[in-house]
Amino acid sequence: MLTIDNPSKFDWANMDLSDCCEGNAMDTYFTLKLFDVIMEKLEDQPVMKLIENVVMPSLETFAEMEYNGLIVDEDKLESVGRQLRSKNIDDEDSLYSCKGVLTTDNLSSNNDLIEILYLREEGMGLYPPDRTGKGKPSVAAPTLKLLLEHIEEELQTRE
Repeated sequence: MLTIDNPSKFDWANMDLSDCCEGNAMDTYFTLKLFDVIMEKLEDQPVMKLIENVVMPSLETFAEMEYNGLIVDEDKLESVGRQLRSKNIDDEDSLYSCKGVLTTDNLSSNNDLIEILYLREEGMGLYPPDRTGKGKPSVAAPTLKLLLEHIEEELQTRE
């Protein structure tokens, strides 16, 4: 990739061939320099055994896969997709039987999830472990994962 100041405003179509060659040569040169610096830093590290014994021997295989692509059984892929969609629908339906979840709630809505998990009086009454940049309780995947871990820990201590 050529290094330029602003790729969105650069006129790639009318770039001079000699400038393109020079830019590619510079990118190659600096990539090699960076590789040398990284290899020097990793030289005596235990991770080098992993690189030499696992990563390097597999590069040819990965390169072939990248070049040739993979054979995918489309029928099997569609079957797995149907199973996952069905399971997701069943799991979502079961959530509506939980305390504090109304049939009018949209479980795909961040606002409804915030209501159910944190704010609604008859809801779950959880304390939000994280907040968004705007100060609202977070329902991002990492936050929900953290909540689930806390709930599992609490259930284990009650056993």
